[in-house]
Amino acid sequence: MAREKTVINTDLSAANINRRQKTGMHGTEKRTGRGRISKLKNEATPHNAVELTVHVSKCRMFPYNDRILEGLNMENCKSLIDDINANSQLQPVVARKNPDSDTDYEIIFGTRRFFSCQHTRDKVIKIELIDVDDKQAYKIMRSENDERDDTSAYEKAVNAILVMSEVYDGNQKDYCMENNIAEATFSEWKAITDLDEVIVACIPSMFELSVNQATKLRTVINKKAKAKQAVFDEAKELTGTNLNTTAVVKKLIAAGEMAIKPRSAGPIEKIYAIAGDKNGVIAKRAVNGKITIKVSKVASSDKASVIKALAAFIQ
Repeated sequence: MAREKTVINTDLSAANINRRQKTGMHGTEKRTGRGRISKLKNEATPHNAVELTVHVSKCRMFPYNDRILEGLNMENCKSLIDDINANSQLQPVVARKNPDSDTDYEIIFGTRRFFSCQHTRDKVIKIELIDVDDKQAYKIMRSENDERDDTSAYEKAVNAILVMSEVYDGNQKDYCMENNIAEATFSEWKAITDLDEVIVACIPSMFELSVNQATKLRTVINKKAKAKQAVFDEAKELTGTNLNTTAVVKKLIAAGEMAIKPRSAGPIEKIYAIAGDKNGVIAKRAVNGKITIKVSKVASSDKASVIKALAAFIQ
């Protein structure tokens, strides 16, 4: 039976996925493969690993892999594609049997190699097949990607919410405890996935958005309704501009903060006619709050009116 998938409210099409800088060359890939599996045995207990060469059409990505496949393209994988065509695939990806099929395989990690093999002449891929469940596979994948430290905060955030929802039945505490993730960190990741679509649409690359930037932006939006509206209005203005991600986020935050920034009052002067003198009382309040009062000789004869005028000014 096919898994029932949880939909995360994040519009990937709104992000510029062509800006990923990683290349996925063999120099990086050499850190994976058999050596990695032996290091992970104690954590996820994979056993009976078998190396196979299969057609790429027999494979799909492990649905809880935290690298977004759409973030890879012919440009940022060209070196790896050329190398595989010339020298074959140096290290196998790690995979398991697809639990929804008897013949297909799910690649637990090795996303770049999978994408690259899909674009080689032979379209075959070497896999190291292990027997693990969803939680074990997820821990292996996280351990590998954390060691490489080249997945973006955006990818980690989208993936964490998905895995917590589906694999851990929505139990955030269990997810964090089993994967050694601080709940504060999980909350910061949510700052990224909770961004409204109008904001996501104006950010040039969600892959470049940091947790710190997303947290600051969410804090401003949550302060007051007019701050949120100011951020949304600014986002619409910035959509399609040539600014980079950092510049866009700074402008969004500044727009929200400006909307709720207290405005200093300018100097105030009021004149009251008293006892037939049109300049009977002149009251002034300076920017610093200091009040000065001038009462004419004629107006001083009507003390009650002077007091009434001063009371009105102070209010």
